[in-house]
Amino acid sequence: MGGWLAEEEPAAMKKVFGDSENMQIVSETDAMTMIAEAAKNPIMSHPWDMAETMFDTKKSPYKRLTVWNQDANNCTGHGTAKAIDAFMLMRTWIGDMYEMTPFENFVPWVWGVGKNEAGQPGTGGATMGAMLAMITANGVLPTDTPNLPPYSGTSNTWARNYGKHATNAPYSQYWDIAKHFIIKVARLPQDADAFYMACKAGYAVAFGTSQRIVMQGIPGPGSKDRLWSAVGSWMHAMAAYGYNPTLDSVGIDNSHGDGFAWASKTVLNAVVNKARYFDAFVILGMTPRKAGADWNTIGRS
Repeated sequence: MGGWLAEEEPAAMKKVFGDSENMQIVSETDAMTMIAEAAKNPIMSHPWDMAETMFDTKKSPYKRLTVWNQDANNCTGHGTAKAIDAFMLMRTWIGDMYEMTPFENFVPWVWGVGKNEAGQPGTGGATMGAMLAMITANGVLPTDTPNLPPYSGTSNTWARNYGKHATNAPYSQYWDIAKHFIIKVARLPQDADAFYMACKAGYAVAFGTSQRIVMQGIPGPGSKDRLWSAVGSWMHAMAAYGYNPTLDSVGIDNSHGDGFAWASKTVLNAVVNKARYFDAFVILGMTPRKAGADWNTIGRS
């Protein structure tokens, strides 16, 4: 269930998407300056606690970040979408984006439309670059958008039926809605320290790696202190967010079920520095939504 085609670097991103005035791609230097400043006051609460607290006080629609049903090959879409949702959750928690109302973004939009726009409409996966280009040029779609088509069958079916930019394509009206929610990102270098600092600072990372990670069985499912180990190789994309000061570790969320656990610096070194393939971008900002969200359960498991 990989889907991250690391061998296909998105060199053609500009060719596909052009120099859109909507694009919000921050330079690596500026991004690291932002991250270093934010990391002076690291985020210390577990993301599950943030979600529950803000849900109870009606500041966020999340009791927990949604666990979507992932189909084969669309891990890049899931990792990207989960990173965006986590970014909204954490930045609202620390209060630096007071106008933002967190919402779930519709995973098939990021992945299906991103594939089509990048010229990858087949049954295989899509690059991290295609996802980056999608969210910075065309935005994300809230799940409470009226009359969304159901996310059923396979992701490839959804993309084929709904994810084309042609003016006569079904649901083409969603393009204008999604452009209200442009995401600001920066590419991350193949540097575990930069990855660690981004999560510690309260940002979120969407990444692909050839390093396989497995969750340790102890202390068991549902625990807030589960840990990742680096074992073997497997091409996969995920999201990273959150910081555990006791373990001095950052969170990695696998889209295969409820897969949040902590990654030590040793694991990050394997995932980032030593991996044969690695590609990542950090979510740094997005256009705020000032109205309340009408939360629904599209795609939840």
